[in-house]
Amino acid sequence: MTPPVSITGGKRPLRRESIERGGVNQPAGRCIMKAMLMALALVGLSTGCMLFVPQETLYLRSAQDRATLPEVKQRLGAPKATIADQAGDPVLVYQVRVDDPGSRWSWTGMWCDEYVLTFDRQNVLRRWTHKSEFHGGERMPQYCVPGGYPSTW
Repeated sequence: MTPPVSITGGKRPLRRESIERGGVNQPAGRCIMKAMLMALALVGLSTGCMLFVPQETLYLRSAQDRATLPEVKQRLGAPKATIADQAGDPVLVYQVRVDDPGSRWSWTGMWCDEYVLTFDRQNVLRRWTHKSEFHGGERMPQYCVPGGYPSTW
């Protein structure tokens, strides 16, 4: 058996297997534990970000190219407007308004999300867009989002 090799200047000698792991004299279990904690933190962070995605967005992502117009209306309720685009395809416009009471660091006002859903001739959801706007200090803004869908109602 070979004696431990000291490369630390007299502090604590490193064993051969420690040197092969990168020169760190710590048990392999500690490295595994750190890696697991980092992975858990990453999963927690990505899950936490999902909490801030509106439920309408989550639904529309899963419904695109699959859900029909009646199914979407059943899930999202009555739209703000139902019109036809230039090709004659049905278009639904939804507006979701949420009061924001504000806090010590933010203004009071209202968030307004506009969803424009386009269906094909078979009434299947093909495209949708989402725009969001914060109206600071306003409780009942005249428009939902600047440059939103042309108002026809």
